[in-house]
Amino acid sequence: MKAVCLISGGLDSPVASQIAILNGFHLFLVHYHNFPFHSLGTLEKVVALSNKILERNSKYPMFLTIIPNGKSQEAVLNNLKGVEIRQTCLLCRMQMFVKAEMYAQQIGADIIVTGEILGEQASQTLDNLPIVVSKVDIPTFRPLIGYNKEEIVQLSKKWGFYDLSIQPGGCCSINPKYPETRGQLEVITRIYDRMTDIIQTSALEEVQKAQTFSLPVDLETVLKKVEI
Repeated sequence: MKAVCLISGGLDSPVASQIAILNGFHLFLVHYHNFPFHSLGTLEKVVALSNKILERNSKYPMFLTIIPNGKSQEAVLNNLKGVEIRQTCLLCRMQMFVKAEMYAQQIGADIIVTGEILGEQASQTLDNLPIVVSKVDIPTFRPLIGYNKEEIVQLSKKWGFYDLSIQPGGCCSINPKYPETRGQLEVITRIYDRMTDIIQTSALEEVQKAQTFSLPVDLETVLKKVEI
């Protein structure tokens, strides 16, 4: 089964990808390049981790697709008013799933795989996990949802991802100081619907600008094709 697997460069997504592979999924790795809101270190880690995933699973070709994400983030941020700013992370995550579904349709993938674990981020609380996928129809597989952090660390070390994952990479620079952790579907839907055209347009443009690399790939090759 083909699956779009979101990979961020942190501890969780490489472990989730390995579990998905062990469960028979044929993964197409996707990274959202948040220029100018992420550092180059994040991209460097993603390339290294993607190559490591291939190294462990070389029985079929693997690819890393890098999708621009900065314009979508700006579109969200520029259209929030007052206390709505707390919804930034939720709306950003929602449009990531919109883009993942668009890309999945292009390659004929059946499912999205993510490294989400319960409570790890503002968008990963029990209230927010259903909200972030509320605008897509494609199923989402969250193989780490029942794991605690120590279990994930141990798997990361076992599979050779840990030393790469803990390298400096930088966090998103537009996270609000107090992100929404207990979102309400009717509230977020009202905000999202107000900017649907903007989100859909920027998402489609960014998916069309995606760059796909056959693994293994070196950072220099990637940097020649993506904006930094």
